[in-house]
Amino acid sequence: MRDNTPPVSPGPAGVDEDHEFNIDDIGEVIELEDFDIDAESPGLSGADDDVDDDMEEEEEDEEEEEAEAEAAAAVEDMASLVFTNHKKSVFTCCVSPDGSLAASGGEDDMAYIWDINSGNILHSCSGHKDSIVQVCFCHDGSLLATGDLAGYIQVWKVATHTKIWEFEVEELSWMLWHHASHVLLAGTGKGEMWMWLVPHGNTRTFPSYGSSSTCGAFMRDGKRAVSGYEDGSVRVFDLKSGQSVQQWIPEEAKSVPVVSLDTHKDNNLIITGSYDGSARLLNVNNGKVVGNLNCVVELDNDEEPEIPINHIVEGVSFCPFLPNIAVTSTLAGYITFWDISSQVSRHVLAHDCGSSQLKWHPNEPLLYSSGLDGTVRSYDVRSGEPLAEYTGHTRNVLALDISRNASLLVTASDDATVRVFKLS
Repeated sequence: MRDNTPPVSPGPAGVDEDHEFNIDDIGEVIELEDFDIDAESPGLSGADDDVDDDMEEEEEDEEEEEAEAEAAAAVEDMASLVFTNHKKSVFTCCVSPDGSLAASGGEDDMAYIWDINSGNILHSCSGHKDSIVQVCFCHDGSLLATGDLAGYIQVWKVATHTKIWEFEVEELSWMLWHHASHVLLAGTGKGEMWMWLVPHGNTRTFPSYGSSSTCGAFMRDGKRAVSGYEDGSVRVFDLKSGQSVQQWIPEEAKSVPVVSLDTHKDNNLIITGSYDGSARLLNVNNGKVVGNLNCVVELDNDEEPEIPINHIVEGVSFCPFLPNIAVTSTLAGYITFWDISSQVSRHVLAHDCGSSQLKWHPNEPLLYSSGLDGTVRSYDVRSGEPLAEYTGHTRNVLALDISRNASLLVTASDDATVRVFKLS
């Protein structure tokens, strides 16, 4: 965990600051030229109180375990397989492109590659000393990247179960692969964005603007990337030059953290979700804010809720099948389908819990959301109707992924398990 994290360094020893990012190395998708890396003893007093506190904590843990056991007994477990090797909360999961493998990582500082049909562990990705918050297979499934909160990133060759590359940044916020190349992109709590050609180690840094990079994505053209920031700003970077080519900087009085974003398949729009319950539509070509979506659903009664409602827009996404539809989800429990042209909501679905992640069916306009009540739900975007619920987890579902052939759904949870559900 974080207390045991190693000293942070800008990268592994032996990295050449004048490596070349070559267009041919990146599948002729991104043209990059030469560049420079911007490196950058307790006392005895109060012992009795400590003992009392420990006893109270043990009693609370026992009560929590009993409550979880009761909850588990009341929930129908629809999973075809339950992966139980994690010892604590599982924060992230993914399915290999061929659908045969799953990977997961969590609070126990471990990531695993395992057979999605049997649950057998094929490789234990050791070496992390903090919670693993990102695992992701590259586009062809040959590599798996694992990243922890402290910023230590490892890449594993799936066929041989060997580590082929590592790097260290400060405070990893997000990480993802390019959709056509072995290019890895990551954003940090210090505000930098990093890009690597794996396993060669060619590195490019995108500078910090003084605020944490909270989320990011590649544009669909593969030549640009987008980052959202804690100060409410959004920037588009050209991957060849490393320069910011478009930016949206809010007025200081309206500065609200961006927590989620997505890019449109036509390369013309970005949608962002914010801490205050708002979403924005940004035009990449002219730099204008073309839409402001209010994702806060007002209650019918005038009574103040006993617990403040959390309206954070945790998920935003463009529908890949219906290009005029966008979706937002909030921690208050509302999923909204928006008409992009009119900026009017088509359907609003209410639940008693928030949603932590959205995922599209690979072949149809069906949406899956991971619920903080332990349930995954699916919806038909055309009608707005709920379709199915997938139960079995006893605590928050924190991540989900779907196999490319749409046969399996994989979910990760605070209950320390990963579950596999059959979709067809």
